[in-house]
Amino acid sequence: MISVFIRTIIIYLFLSFLLKIMGKRQIGELEVSELVSTLLISEIAAIPISDPSIPLSYAIVPGLFIAFLEIALAAMKNKSQALKRVIEGEPVYIVFRGTLCQSALLDNRISVNEVLAEMRISGIASLSEVYYAILEQNGKLSFVKEEDKDTVSHPVIIDGALDKKRLKLIGLDEDWIREQLGRAELSPDEVFLLSVNDDGNINIIRKEIP
Repeated sequence: MISVFIRTIIIYLFLSFLLKIMGKRQIGELEVSELVSTLLISEIAAIPISDPSIPLSYAIVPGLFIAFLEIALAAMKNKSQALKRVIEGEPVYIVFRGTLCQSALLDNRISVNEVLAEMRISGIASLSEVYYAILEQNGKLSFVKEEDKDTVSHPVIIDGALDKKRLKLIGLDEDWIREQLGRAELSPDEVFLLSVNDDGNINIIRKEIP
């Protein structure tokens, strides 16, 4: 019994260390790949606790390997927006400028009742009050009322990569982007983030020089 107690403490401290270096957040905020890694590490860690005959290294070595993979994958995702979209997905408009996107509901297997329930939780009584509803990458729905629509900025360049799909969705084109970058005397590769709100106000953040 004492052996199980000691093993539990060791595994607890080990998992706390792993999750800290992996930068894990609350379960509800985890992205899919992060959630898979966390569940897998937890499952592996439970094995030597339930069976004292199994060496602790059977949990520690795979746990470290999974943590390494998660950290390496996070670094690669930050370098490649395409890889980031494949692994994490991207935010999806469920309501766009006051219009319910029924195809988005079907594609993401979300019912109208789910949307209405999340609205009530957020203190919104009617769908007519919603200007934007966004399905975030962690699976949560966020809402923006019409009176707050100017607070939403649409990212169209992230880490030098132009999001043509989003650009088209908000009614802009690449000529507009070139014009804005020309005024700022920047190339896309020099831009960390370029976002624009519905009034056409843009915000440009330059990449930091290494």
